Amino acid sequence: MEAKNKLYNSTIIIFWLAFAFFVLAILSMFLEFIPRSLLIAVMPLIALVSVLGITLIILASKAGLNKLAKSFFILTGASAIGIGVSMVLHNLVYALFIKIFGQDVWGSSGDEPVFFILATIICPLALLTGFIGSIVLIAKKKVKKAEEGVIHE
Repeated sequence: MEAKNKLYNSTIIIFWLAFAFFVLAILSMFLEFIPRSLLIAVMPLIALVSVLGITLIILASKAGLNKLAKSFFILTGASAIGIGVSMVLHNLVYALFIKIFGQDVWGSSGDEPVFFILATIICPLALLTGFIGSIVLIAKKKVKKAEEGVIHE
């Protein structure tokens, strides 16, 4: 039971770290917290959120969480990974198509749309859904499984 409690605590800590670094990355991008010339500094934040997402999935699957809480934590982790992976794939596919088909493959101002939409709209919305759902469950103290009819807080 002590190991499950450590896993639970670790899951909560990783969740809040992912939340904090995601908020910092968003502030950096949209409020120009980091000057545009240093926008490349956002990439390590997104990479860190993706690594925390992997960790969150692993911990959530092993910790003694109820089904709904586990689902929200895994959604949070998967969408955090999805943002970073989609960003990388967007640039790789864009470069690959230009290499294979030439500069005019996307038209005069085109871009690879699928991974761009995943990285900028779909995954962040899923991440926010996971964050909100997890925060609500944490606030209501309904994250851990009932053990022998008693919920341990």
